[in-house]
Amino acid sequence: MALVQGIPGEFGPQPWGDAILRNCESLLLRITRRPADHEVRLPGLATTPRHVVEDRTGRALTWRRDGDDLLVRLPDSAEAPVVRVTLKGKLRIVPPDTVTANADGVWDLTATGTTSHLVARRAADVAVRVFTESTAGRATACVALAGQTYAEADADRTIGPFQVPARLVVPLRVEATGVRRVLVAPIGTVLASIHPTSGGALSVVVTNFGRTPARGDARLRLPDGSRCKWSFAGLEPGDSTTWPVRIGGPAGRHEVRVRLDAGRRSASSPYSVCLPAGSGDVP
Repeated sequence: MALVQGIPGEFGPQPWGDAILRNCESLLLRITRRPADHEVRLPGLATTPRHVVEDRTGRALTWRRDGDDLLVRLPDSAEAPVVRVTLKGKLRIVPPDTVTANADGVWDLTATGTTSHLVARRAADVAVRVFTESTAGRATACVALAGQTYAEADADRTIGPFQVPARLVVPLRVEATGVRRVLVAPIGTVLASIHPTSGGALSVVVTNFGRTPARGDARLRLPDGSRCKWSFAGLEPGDSTTWPVRIGGPAGRHEVRVRLDAGRRSASSPYSVCLPAGSGDVP
């Protein structure tokens, strides 16, 4: 059984060939490049297969599920085989850009387009915080998630709530100018995140996704061993507070994460920074 319920759609080109929708409950896998291990992987098939056979002969083939992927053992043949997959229901897929919420129920998305797909581990009411490149004036965003839409919303505050079902792929569409990052978190969460800024610094941002004012402490250990601490109180629902910080340390890639103490729904999203050799404070 698939781990999540997918959405209607079709498959793009695969490393081994193409997956063609024959009808709503049947796929043809046309193998043009046989893998060295004679096994093909079709990623993101949410519908459970009923039968997997060689199309020309009708011979049953060995197959298995790996999460939401289908793996099929190809027959020994000099010819390029065609595999027929009969499904237990209409074709539903898990798109390649699907992201599952982390253990805190948070999605941390880097902008790669206007639409992405989310999967929640459990049903929840969530809100969306959009970070843009805008530094002057009020930024607005149109956010659509799980069939609900907020238009011309204030991008400097959380947007929502949205009702997200459990284990079901739902599309998220964000339309705004200069989107660089999108955070989605359950209502009630107080979330810390780290962002690059101009001028050789980072910013630590704490956002209140809750319905009541938040207070607490934020601590950050930097790669050079130094520590920073900030306190906040009266952070209103939907608002964020920001502190600048410069970062230095040994050359290489480092993951930094704020330790946030703001009640039982505190959460923190990590940030990866690469420090070049011979640098002092470099973001």
